[in-house]
Amino acid sequence: MGVVLRLLGVGWYVAICIGAGAVCGVWIDSHFGFTPVSTLVGVFVGISAAVAGMYRMLMAVLSYIAEESQEGDP
Repeated sequence: MGVVLRLLGVGWYVAICIGAGAVCGVWIDSHFGFTPVSTLVGVFVGISAAVAGMYRMLMAVLSYIAEESQEGDP
């Protein structure tokens, strides 16, 4: 069950990063008038942060799985 919850956390992390980047980009666009530029930059920054964080989180999940499988072996 622990692995499932960790993977669920990875999904939420990715969604929040991309969503936050898009919202920040839209907010900057509405205040400064850089119509599509800031939104695209915000989405790109969100995707970049999501990929970097997802890699770190998935490596932690894989090491957790490896440790659990080694503990079960006699």
